[in-house]
Amino acid sequence: MYSNIVIPLAFDEDHNPDAALNIARALAAPGARVTLLHVMADVPGFAISYMPEGYASDLKRTLQGELDKLAAEFENGAGVIRQGHAANEILDMAAEIGADCIVIASHRPGYGDYLIGSTAARVVRHAPCSVMVMR
Repeated sequence: MYSNIVIPLAFDEDHNPDAALNIARALAAPGARVTLLHVMADVPGFAISYMPEGYASDLKRTLQGELDKLAAEFENGAGVIRQGHAANEILDMAAEIGADCIVIASHRPGYGDYLIGSTAARVVRHAPCSVMVMR
């Protein structure tokens, strides 16, 4: 059983968080700390001028609300949003909070993933703790 779990979540139509949350419940020790993490990619400077005013803050507020709702399902759950490169932010968060497990979803790899590696593959290679990869 793990006492400090990080669950990176992507909010898009290809990812359903239920499987990751269920696995975390099964792996969590009683009273475990569970951190749900969403990483927002950096928006290139040229693209910012095309976004409506307040778009980024509205999006962040909406995502935080969803993370908080999902985190409330755990006794010691928390939702965190970070900005940057997904794999780096996941690894940094795990190291900062002393996580002993990361539960991460993986997609079916495409040709490009074999050359540059998916987020899950990078997390597995460099994680300071156990990693449960879901297919």
